[in-house]
Amino acid sequence: MTVWADSPRNLPEYMFSLAGIVLKAKVAYGRGMKDILLVEDDKNVGESLVDGLIQAGYAVNWHIIGGKALKAFRENRPALVVLDLGLPDMDGFQILETFQQEDAQVPVMILSARSEVDSRVQGLENGAVDYLVKPFAFPELLARIRLRLRGALSADADLSLGTLHADCLRRELRLHGDLLEVPPREYDFLVCLLRAKGQAVSREQIARDVWKSPQRMSSLDNLIDVYVSRLRERLQGEGAPVLRTLRGVGYRLEEKR
Repeated sequence: MTVWADSPRNLPEYMFSLAGIVLKAKVAYGRGMKDILLVEDDKNVGESLVDGLIQAGYAVNWHIIGGKALKAFRENRPALVVLDLGLPDMDGFQILETFQQEDAQVPVMILSARSEVDSRVQGLENGAVDYLVKPFAFPELLARIRLRLRGALSADADLSLGTLHADCLRRELRLHGDLLEVPPREYDFLVCLLRAKGQAVSREQIARDVWKSPQRMSSLDNLIDVYVSRLRERLQGEGAPVLRTLRGVGYRLEEKR
């Protein structure tokens, strides 16, 4: 279903229940809009945020239940997440940790009534890009969202080396101008190397960014070797970057000389 930015009051409503209590979630998608995943269990706050964000030109996927939000995150990567910490089924920090493990490139902003310094520090240290305490002013929230999205887009939207190009918004790779179809893990591996901008990337960093593993394991080392061989087979032709092994250091993607 489609809802345009100039008609926020006509959002479709979906009903689901939790422990016998009927709750409402609203989902709005608009063509050409940036998707925001809103995880908020307060109905009044959620409705106000959905209305305001759609009026500002964003598409909003609102979920009250943490488990539903995780499912939505996996099915359709948002441009940004606005996350409440006090949810009915799980703690927001658990969701934040899962978001970081599955795709640390998606910025997560925490919006919570927890004003303690310890909570704010925990949120930021665990990967959130911002932490705004309730009650809040919507114009300030909107300004922070725009700032974070500008930063995310400028850093990750377009990556190139030689004739290899990555469109990170579409999750597409092109080599010599032709679409290069690869499995998701190979895509993540190449983007990890491209983001390094010709610098060395350690096996530890690859394990963390590509496999979401907090530590390097010998079994993962073997898997990394397999993927390096696959990527070298794909990166062929004039102008294709070269994937070099730096013994004792890691790998580097560089232009062919």
